[in-house]
Amino acid sequence: MPQFVRDERGRLRLMLDGMLHPKPEGKGIGLPAGLRWPETPAEEQALGAFNPRRRLEDMDREGISLALLFPTIGLSIPAVQDARYAAALCRALNNWMADYCRARPDRLLGAAMIPLQDPDEAVTELRRAITELGLRAAAIRPNPVRDRNLNDPAYRPFYAAAEELGVPVMVHETTGHYLPTAGADRFDIYLFTHTLSHAFEQMTAALSLICGGVLEEFPGLRVGFLEAGASWVPYWLWRMYEHAEKRAYEVPWLKLRPSEYFARQCFVSCEADETHLPATLHAIGDDTVIFASDYPHWDAMTSGVVQALAGRPDLPEDSKAKILEANPRRLLGLV
Repeated sequence: MPQFVRDERGRLRLMLDGMLHPKPEGKGIGLPAGLRWPETPAEEQALGAFNPRRRLEDMDREGISLALLFPTIGLSIPAVQDARYAAALCRALNNWMADYCRARPDRLLGAAMIPLQDPDEAVTELRRAITELGLRAAAIRPNPVRDRNLNDPAYRPFYAAAEELGVPVMVHETTGHYLPTAGADRFDIYLFTHTLSHAFEQMTAALSLICGGVLEEFPGLRVGFLEAGASWVPYWLWRMYEHAEKRAYEVPWLKLRPSEYFARQCFVSCEADETHLPATLHAIGDDTVIFASDYPHWDAMTSGVVQALAGRPDLPEDSKAKILEANPRRLLGLV
């Protein structure tokens, strides 16, 4: 079983499959200075990540009516090598997520962690999590799992099931969990590994899903790219189009421009204080950008995050309304 242990510096860490998570030091480090897990049940209950009542209080204070919830340390599961073990871990995590959301199922919406180590198990767990547990989305990592990129043909049944069930596939990166990750082979400073991993792995995921033909094959599939801001999208859509146009013989399955697939099926989360958000909306429109608080991570705003976006004078009011409510509702099929 996974268990919390003390590392050599006395910090409480997760021991999973014989490895400490997040990676404590060296190339690909995944542990920011000062990060630790709650030490006592009382400390857990004081944090909305563990206590749904506390989270609901924080949501009320911020003016958030609904929240789509993702795992944090659970994002280490894709690094597990044994497929049966990974599937069991996902089942346990998704059961816990469903229990957490039962505090207010009309406001707390859970995303199910999917065991991509075994594509058949991925389909089985997706169907169980959605139809039996009542979770509302699928959470996957952008990194290769068992050397498979997200456009691997083995994942076609999973995408077909998500399309059939009408639930979005949400791409969520993390740092320091022993999967191939942009920058992990170069740097041993967390600032560097975290800066690179989130943005560049989302770009890789978009390349795989769009230019890899997944969105062409499954036109009803909705995809979300999370926690890297939105400003990378205009540049990346242009770069993908430039290459797809000039080397079309390598991607003969593409019938549309990358920007058209993105507009039809994709969503990207923005940061409330993202400097280049107005330019991003000018480039790609305001129908695909969604709000994310990143609560309760170290780099999230601790208070006033909704107002930080809603009060921006450089964004049109109708765009803010779409980002804060209309677009997330369309992504989750709540319209």
